[in-house]
Amino acid sequence: MRNRKTLRVLLPALAALIVGISWFQVERPHRDVGTEVAAFKMVPEELVTAFARDAAAQYLNAVVELYAVVEGDDGQRVTMKGGVVAAWDTSRAQRRLETGELLRLKGRVTGYDDLFEEVRMDGLVIVHDPEEE
Repeated sequence: MRNRKTLRVLLPALAALIVGISWFQVERPHRDVGTEVAAFKMVPEELVTAFARDAAAQYLNAVVELYAVVEGDDGQRVTMKGGVVAAWDTSRAQRRLETGELLRLKGRVTGYDDLFEEVRMDGLVIVHDPEEE
């Protein structure tokens, strides 16, 4: 009889705890790459070379600052010379980049595409914009 009473109290309490932890994990704030300090600073060619040699585990999910020349910008993604394609941070307003611009950009490395030999990034923000000076 005593075990049943204990189960009636413990099971709902345990279920509430599991639901609470799950809710906390789902609703936590997203990572803001724009405010994070870059773990690495380099040019796109260095990053692509590291991935091509399978020596890039340290760069995955890390914030990397790139000093890069823009090949194209379609409003959602930026292609940089050297083989990096990055998606803009959608929570911030960004200006359209012109082909050939030299900028300092920062984003989170998400992976490497073997077929196209490109490093993929997201959360891209402009660190230093010469046009704003």
